[in-house]
Amino acid sequence: MSHATSTTPGGVVLDWRHAQTGSPAPCVLCGGVTVCRSPVKDVPCHKGCAEAWITAHAASPADRARLIAAHTPAKGVT
Repeated sequence: MSHATSTTPGGVVLDWRHAQTGSPAPCVLCGGVTVCRSPVKDVPCHKGCAEAWITAHAASPADRARLIAAHTPAKGVT
C-alpha cells in the first residue's frame, strides 16, 4: 500500500506524513514561502522540492535509495 502524496518525474516519493509545520519561511531549495518543515532536518522545505532535488541529484539507483532514506524519518519517529 502506498502513502504517496505527490509524484515527480522519476518517481521519488518521500513519506512526510509526520512532518511538522511552522511559521512561513523561505524553502531552502526554491526560496518560495512554505510552512512545511523537513521531518529529518527540521528546515523549511516543500516536499515536492525535496523530491525533485533527489530526482535531479541522484547519481545512481543506489544513491537515489540512500538519499530517499536520508530524507525520510525512521520508523517510529514522529
